[in-house]
Amino acid sequence: MELKNSDFKLLSYLYHNNRESVTKIAKACKLSREQVDYKLKKYISSGLIIKFITVFDYNKFGYNYFVSLFLKFEKPSSIKLFSQKIVKSKNCVSWGTVFNKYDLVVNCVFKDEKELSDYISKLVSDSENPISDYFVIKPYFAELYPLKFFNHKDREKFSVIESNSKQIKFDNKDMGILKAFDKDGRARLVDIASKLNISSELCLYKLRKLYKDKIILGSRIQFDMNKLGYYFSLILLNIRNFSEDNQNKIKQFAKNSKHVNSLIFSLMKPNCIIQLFHKEESELRKSIEEIKELFKDESFEIDVMLINQDEEEINTLPFLN
Repeated sequence: MELKNSDFKLLSYLYHNNRESVTKIAKACKLSREQVDYKLKKYISSGLIIKFITVFDYNKFGYNYFVSLFLKFEKPSSIKLFSQKIVKSKNCVSWGTVFNKYDLVVNCVFKDEKELSDYISKLVSDSENPISDYFVIKPYFAELYPLKFFNHKDREKFSVIESNSKQIKFDNKDMGILKAFDKDGRARLVDIASKLNISSELCLYKLRKLYKDKIILGSRIQFDMNKLGYYFSLILLNIRNFSEDNQNKIKQFAKNSKHVNSLIFSLMKPNCIIQLFHKEESELRKSIEEIKELFKDESFEIDVMLINQDEEEINTLPFLN
């Protein structure tokens, strides 16, 4: 679809502020309420916006392991069958097709090491969809950045792994609000309150507390990146000397790069994963060249994976469904 400057401005604002009212969005983007309402409906009906996403701190739910699994199947026909099954899993947050040595990347959450190991054991013993190879990434650091190619570098980044978080007990009304925000990050409070049979004031109070307690960390939008004219890639970097100084170099690079959308550090190989959105292959190549220059005096390995993550809705709280 053809997008104008006003569309990019609106999409950028929505990406970082999708909980705001149509009136406030219209004022910020210098559009009328009618224009914002029309454009929003057009973005959704055309599939440009797949889902308004709420970002949660999984530790608060007792899920202390956020893991990325890269899977290679013995038969290509297994990919679709497995994908249909994985979205029903209580552990699967999102998945995407990988155009590289692996077939799929699956992002999951687990309560503990045993649940993770049991899950992997079940995967590799699946005779219907035999897996020939896999590897696991267990991040200890992960940050989400603003959508910088929309010229919003001033927006705040935020961490999606909080090491000091502890599990919280939620009442039925809290769970109802959380489920509503899992399904739709722009769900209206008045609709949620009506469904839960509580007042709008109580619903707003509880929502504000969920933000204050950092159970809800922020919001994002799942776009069909192809409709935006962008591609989604991962740079897998393994630096032999993964010192604090080198980690800070990577963080600074991620902060300044207009293409980097998220950064992960892992104790396992590769120890650094950088997610990028880019229009041209040349932009991806330039990012790789900048990383090589940054670590020209270090020993490191680098690999690239092209990802298609627009096929399924992201399920941010799979264990509540």
